[in-house]
Amino acid sequence: MSDMSFGEKLIQSAKQAEAHSTGKKKLHTNIIEILPIPNYNARQIRDIRTRLGLTQGLMGGIIGVSTKTIEAWESGYRRPSSSARRILAELDTNPSYFKKVARLAP
Repeated sequence: MSDMSFGEKLIQSAKQAEAHSTGKKKLHTNIIEILPIPNYNARQIRDIRTRLGLTQGLMGGIIGVSTKTIEAWESGYRRPSSSARRILAELDTNPSYFKKVARLAP
């Protein structure tokens, strides 16, 4: 935490913006690429789960959905939401991900 007041921070920011606009200060930037959300069909979802050795219940717990939802995805009755597909993609491409979100019993 800084000991500067809001007003002091505002003045400092204005001075930095002025320095940048006159070429005296170069700003640092980060470029982040957001990958497209993949689509998974019923068979691919089941294949991810079985490859990881998960039950439908465990996979549901990792993704944050019910066992019935996983069953519906795997039967093709329903499709995962975009946020669920992001987690599926992580499980698919980085199998150790589930170990980070699940506590494995000894």
